[in-house]
Amino acid sequence: MEDQWRISKYDPEWENLFHDLAIKLRESLGDLASRIDHVGSTSVIGLDAKPIIDIQISVLNYDNVLNYKTKIEEAGFVLRNENPDKTKRYFRELPGNRRTHIHVRQAGSFSEQITLLFRDYLRAHPADCLRYAQEKHRLMELYKNERPKYVEGKGPIVWNIIQKAHTWSQEVGWQPGKSNR
Repeated sequence: MEDQWRISKYDPEWENLFHDLAIKLRESLGDLASRIDHVGSTSVIGLDAKPIIDIQISVLNYDNVLNYKTKIEEAGFVLRNENPDKTKRYFRELPGNRRTHIHVRQAGSFSEQITLLFRDYLRAHPADCLRYAQEKHRLMELYKNERPKYVEGKGPIVWNIIQKAHTWSQEVGWQPGKSNR
């Protein structure tokens, strides 16, 4: 398995990888998922990223974990109970498979919406997209062997972009587009 703890140039194959996974997830989840979206840096054309596909699954009944847990596991992922973020349930690939992050969130929640807004803003603003990529490259050079510091280091630019995205959303009347799957 290739080392995915690196920043890669944008690869159009990431979209195909997402679609293949999303089809499996949709077949397994059916109507339990109101949305299945490609999120994270690999979902933004032209953005350098860690080659890890991030998928956000929006569910109407987030608290009923058993409703969707088994279905996501049937699609080849495992729930990571040690996730400290209480706004999502976090699933990962089974050992030996390509690295994938599955984020299950309550449909309509702030965390679901902000993830989609961040993605959509970057898709519409190439200068901020480039600035974000440059910062990720810089942080990877600094913290290649310290993942928590890399993640923490992205905080200031992420919050800056979220602030700009919020302003933009008000100016254009942003709403999440149609689900990817």
